Amino acid sequence: MTYQNEAWFALLQTACQTQMRCKVAEALGVSAPLLSQVLNGSGKYGTGEASTAKLADRVMHTFGRYDCPHLSEQNGAPHVITSDECRVFAHRPAPVGSPRDMQHWQACNTCPHKAHT
Repeated sequence: MTYQNEAWFALLQTACQTQMRCKVAEALGVSAPLLSQVLNGSGKYGTGEASTAKLADRVMHTFGRYDCPHLSEQNGAPHVITSDECRVFAHRPAPVGSPRDMQHWQACNTCPHKAHT
């Protein structure tokens, strides 16, 4: 199975090593049996009849990392953040007490990553 050599699959395996599979499945919005089939390469995923594209997308946007455009621009170098950090920045209330935080919040609202978090 070629999907088992892809980066998203490694992220999925790591998540399953540090958390219970049912919690990982819940975080991804999939069933535990589906997750097991993908991890074990069994069922329709093992034969290649079923596509892993949607699951791969969910894994990357749940457990992956992003190059934050705003922080990278501010620092003058790529600034990588986790999906959780991205989610916190993107979905917080408008920070009215700090102009710097407000700029970041506004950047998050136009960022292409926000839709995935």
